[in-house]
Order: sequence, then structure tokens, then C-alpha cells
Amino acid sequence: MNIQHPDITIRYIKTKNKMRKITAYRSLDCNLRINHQKIYEFIEKRFTPSIFTKGYVRGLSIFHNARAHMYNDYFIMLDIKDFFQRIRHKQLIGKIYHELNLANPQQISKKECIDVVNMCSVSRRGIPLGFITSPILSNIYLKDFDCIFYGKLKQTSLNNIIYTRYADDITVSFKYEEREKIHEIEAIVMDIASTILSRYGLQINKQKIRSYNLNTSNHVRVTGINIIKNDFGKRSLTVGRKIKNALYWDAINCFESGDKDHAQRIKGMQSFILSIEKCGYESCFSDAMMKKVHLIGFDTLKQLIDYL
Repeated sequence: MNIQHPDITIRYIKTKNKMRKITAYRSLDCNLRINHQKIYEFIEKRFTPSIFTKGYVRGLSIFHNARAHMYNDYFIMLDIKDFFQRIRHKQLIGKIYHELNLANPQQISKKECIDVVNMCSVSRRGIPLGFITSPILSNIYLKDFDCIFYGKLKQTSLNNIIYTRYADDITVSFKYEEREKIHEIEAIVMDIASTILSRYGLQINKQKIRSYNLNTSNHVRVTGINIIKNDFGKRSLTVGRKIKNALYWDAINCFESGDKDHAQRIKGMQSFILSIEKCGYESCFSDAMMKKVHLIGFDTLKQLIDYL
């Protein structure tokens, strides 16, 4: 049974494979959003996420998630099916109570944990995409999973095993010896993940299982960031040409049209790219593209964007 609330509205966003349901606040100053912000701040001060989760943690991003795997060779990527929607309230309540009282007992009562889950939900199971509280609650829910899963992975014979989770995206990597039976390894990793996730009412999305060998390919994409290996074996991180080309044309169009409405978004995207690649991101642009920048009156695209 869904809970109706005057402060929320439902909208749908089309993703690559399906329509995603988003539960949004009707306004930034509605009572529900204000209460959720208070709940989030209370929890954040008292909850320590697992060291394996890189999503929804202050100071961490997809960059840190990819960087953790930068020097491994083989990558297995799994996706938790309908993660947010399948979270069990009873288990979530128990985990909130446990985690928030770890450092200092009696930080929160079991009744208050029940109230938090009820206030941050719109149905009898799951937490909605779109609420301020959902990301941190999801990390509370899977903190035990992160630790147990990594512990089981460490019991295998895989060399330099690395595990990270970014929301519902699981990445496992290791140094790969060609003599190893990779299909057996993949089956073992997936079996471990599936068995432990079942304890939380969750399962792997079998349609989104992927694996990559950096010994036979020069790049692998981890949560939107490319790990690149050049001919000399040197590794680096990049956002990829598609994003940089989009930045280029957005910046050119913004400058030529005089429309400043999108300037902050463009500057934000450039900051994101620079945070990944540090410098030299313009090297992928063609001579004709850079000539256009020069004809406008700038030495670099960065100068043009900084001017916007």
C-alpha cells in the first residue's frame, strides 16, 4: 500500500533500459524535506560507512571508486536489482539502531528508528529514489554486506582482490594470471555475492553482469570513469571523449549564443573533468575544433569556459 503525502510528487525519468520512478519533494521548503534534512544530518554525524562504499559518502565520488581498481587487471561488475525498492524495513530498522548506537549507546531508540523508516518511506517495503535520506539509509543497510562480502573474497586465492560498491554497482578486481580459469572465478564471485545478498532480500541483476580483462583491452569503464592502459603499461583515469566533446560544443554554443543560463553547468562539468584528468583534457580535440576556439579569441577551451 502506497502512502500519499501532500509534500511529494512522482515523476518518471527514462534511462537506457527502463523508466525510473523518482519520488520528488513538491518544494525545497516543504515540511517533509525539512524533516528529512534534519534526519540526514542526525544520521551522518553518527554513522560511519564501510570503507568499501564510495557512493553517497562525503568527499568520495566515482573517481575514488574507479581509482581503487586502477592497478588491477581483471574486473567483474555486478548490479543489485531494484536495490532501493527491495530494502526490507524490519532489517533496516535493526541496522539503524545498531549502527547509530555503536559509538555511543542510547543515541536513538528502537521506536525512533521505526519512526525514521516510516517517515522516509512511501510504501511497506523499500525506500524511494529522490529522498534526501535514501542514500545514507541504503549505505546503512548494506554495511554488513560490504564487510562480509569482502571477507569471503579474501578467502579465495585471487591476487590483490579489491572490492568497492557505489550504490547498487559492485566492482571486484584482481591481478589476473592467464593460467587461471576465469569462468570458474566469475562463477565463484557471483555465487558469493548472490548468497550474501539473499540475506537482505536482494539479488544480482543477471542482465547487467560484465567482466573485462585489461590484459586484452586497453581500457575498462568503472562507474563512468575509464581506466586506460597505454602501450607501455602506464595506467591513467579519463572521463572519455564523449563527455569532453559534449563539454566543447556546449561551451561553444553558450559563447556564440550569449545565453549564460547554462554557464554554471558547463563550468561544473569542466571542474569534474579536471578533477579526474587534472590537466591536458583538451588533447583529444581535433585541430579544427581548437582552431575554432582560437578564432573566437581564446588560447584554450578552458579560457573560454572561465570567461563564460
